[in-house]
Amino acid sequence: MAELKQIHAQIYRTELHLSQDNLASTKLLETVCNLLDSTDIIGYARKLFDQIQTPNTFTWNTLFKAHSKARKNPNFSISSLYKEMLYRGTKPNGITFSFVSKACSDEFFLGLFHAHLLQFGFCCDVYVLNSLIYGYAISGSIDSARKLFDELSYKDLISWTVTINGYVRSNRAKEALDLFFLMREEQVGIDEVTVVAILTACAQLGDLNLGRRLERLVRESGFEFNSYMNNALIDMYAKCGSMSDARKHFDEMVNKNLVSWNSIVSGYARSGDMDTAKRLFQRMPKKNEISWSALLNGYLQNGDFKEALMMFHEMKVQGIIPNDASVAGAIAACAHLGALEMGKEIHVSLDEQKVRSDVVLGTALVDMYVKCGCLEISRELFDGMSKKNLVSYNVMILGLAVHGRASDCFEIFTEMLKARVRPDSVTFVGILSGCVHAGLVEEGKEYFNRMTTIYGIAPRAEHISCMVYLMGRNGNLEEAHEFIKSSPLKPDVIIWGALLSACRVHGNVKLGEYVARQILDLDPDHGGAYVLLSSINAAASRWDEVTKIRKKMKETGVESRPGRSWIELNGKVHEFCAGDSLHPDITDILLMLGLMEFRTA
Repeated sequence: MAELKQIHAQIYRTELHLSQDNLASTKLLETVCNLLDSTDIIGYARKLFDQIQTPNTFTWNTLFKAHSKARKNPNFSISSLYKEMLYRGTKPNGITFSFVSKACSDEFFLGLFHAHLLQFGFCCDVYVLNSLIYGYAISGSIDSARKLFDELSYKDLISWTVTINGYVRSNRAKEALDLFFLMREEQVGIDEVTVVAILTACAQLGDLNLGRRLERLVRESGFEFNSYMNNALIDMYAKCGSMSDARKHFDEMVNKNLVSWNSIVSGYARSGDMDTAKRLFQRMPKKNEISWSALLNGYLQNGDFKEALMMFHEMKVQGIIPNDASVAGAIAACAHLGALEMGKEIHVSLDEQKVRSDVVLGTALVDMYVKCGCLEISRELFDGMSKKNLVSYNVMILGLAVHGRASDCFEIFTEMLKARVRPDSVTFVGILSGCVHAGLVEEGKEYFNRMTTIYGIAPRAEHISCMVYLMGRNGNLEEAHEFIKSSPLKPDVIIWGALLSACRVHGNVKLGEYVARQILDLDPDHGGAYVLLSSINAAASRWDEVTKIRKKMKETGVESRPGRSWIELNGKVHEFCAGDSLHPDITDILLMLGLMEFRTA
């Protein structure tokens, strides 16, 4: 800003008043705009512009440049500025169209803008049309981008690459690669941007053989992989499940940068090899919030929620400001552990820092509160979300279902349909679970029928098991058995397990023995089947059978999986496993349990 004041003072010293000298004013405006990389002074640039009596196309373009470089989202101001330019009678040129189409992400406005572009005679300007293809692509209108691409009389490398990248942005990897192979047929050369785009598309598909084929093709084209391309290559192999290939390329890189390290750490974390991921993380010469987030979410994905929270705590101790992915991951870990106090702390810190909760963070908070049993807070947050997606609705429905709030599940489902969010298979798992917990047999049958007939969703094991639980809960064991036999889905351990649980509840030994055999045929080491069958026989006082079952478990080496539990105390999560004595305070805990038992005796 000091530099700006010096420039401004210089103009006044030469007695050139801004309102009287358009050339001097425009030069000053251009200087201001060039400083926008280091200082966000868009408002200052606009004040200078407003003092120019008769701005020409160059002057307008200078202001467009300022808006496109500003750190804040320029979309609205760019489109408004363009409309103002036309209203004041200034004719746009190719540079104007390029700035506006690249910066705007509003599909409707881009359509009107496209018409203006043709009206002003730029129908054959490949530079301008490429900018419009880019605009359509970043607005999510990839089909409009492809239509314009196909209509081009001349396509250069940028035309192809921008369209391919548009498909990648839209997660339409197959179409991106189809267009790339068409590009090769047309013998159009490629550059590093094209290479990164196709490697990213392959990563989205997770096709290892195709990835290797693409690497060979690029190398045969004479490319030497730079760090930008190598990073994409490492990420591609990691996402295709070949950490050996990813590691080979990482180790061969001479100039590894932060992106390289983050890619390899993320790859190992995603593959479940957290030991290697952590070793590499500790070796990193420099870390940023993405590095920490990769490790934290790796622990989360691998079910080590306690370690994930420890990473989040360490991250804050090191003074790293967590990104949205880290915060959402920490909140998810709190949800799984039932660590309500820690979850509340994170929520409060978000409010204090005035972090605007997007749909991801909002959904994570809703999930955390509902899993910790705070239904009212969860519902209040959910209702207050300005934007909800399918995941948001599913989280709320599943959470309410677990707590037996079936009528509320139905209410959210109705709201979801009014918002034109189409339910998926997870939605109906929630609805049917709600029916199970509330014992609503007829309602469950109705929703199951709607799922298959209206929404065309093929039943999965979770849906079938919900229906079996629902029928079995009311004692309709034969109906549940017939439902399994009539289902097009081959019954698995989950489905048979639902019926076996119902047999235990209602003491049906004969059917229970049959179902247990089905489970053990599918999974001979399924300890749960033995335990449930033992319980059924014990309830019927068939102690000889109980002894036989226990003996068989011992002979075959089958063990029932020990229960685990977590408890949060003073911001620290304590983990317990049935039968172990690993907790450092186990002696005091056992003494207290003994004292409690004595006092209640």
